[in-house]
Amino acid sequence: MMQERAARTRSALIQAAALEFEHRGYEGASLSRISESAHTSMGGLTFHFRTKEALADAVCSACRASTARHVAEALTSPEPPIVALGGLVTALVRLLETSVEARAAARLRRERPTSESTGRPEAHAWVPALKLLLARAHAAGDLRADVAPGVAEALIVRLVEGTELSARGRHRWSDEGEGEGAGVGAGAGAGARPDEPSTERVWDLLRYAIVGPENIP
Repeated sequence: MMQERAARTRSALIQAAALEFEHRGYEGASLSRISESAHTSMGGLTFHFRTKEALADAVCSACRASTARHVAEALTSPEPPIVALGGLVTALVRLLETSVEARAAARLRRERPTSESTGRPEAHAWVPALKLLLARAHAAGDLRADVAPGVAEALIVRLVEGTELSARGRHRWSDEGEGEGAGVGAGAGAGARPDEPSTERVWDLLRYAIVGPENIP
């Protein structure tokens, strides 16, 4: 029973921290606000996470676990490479639209250096899979002759990064509409605007640009 309660508290702290990091960034995040949002004491917070850095690591780990599942599905898919690639891209975009941990991890990746020695931000964990799927599609002759895999990779990375910024702005507006102290989970289910194209439609347009209509499966 105590283990279950501890697990629930830890989960609530990670989600509350994700909301805080998403909207305020690493430097602006407050441990007291996180504990209040998770409905636990500062002692309870520090029992699970001794530092803000440990909380940020936990948020990023939660995002990596979700991303890893989508990457594994794409790399082992029996579908043609371009179809598997589309599945990965739409999954990544949808994850950013629906997961506060994913949006927080994306902001932390930009703002928090991985080490004091390099000062370089962490790379997208899914980029190696993206490169591999594009290489497979290129080898299969599915990419347009005038589109190098590196160019297609840059377009897809920009799409995912742009989705993160757009989703974060949309969810911030939703949270502010509910006022301060909305609590854990605020903004996590905000939907797209009625005039916003679906994830599948955006991918279809990008796919035409890098594949061409003659190779659309």
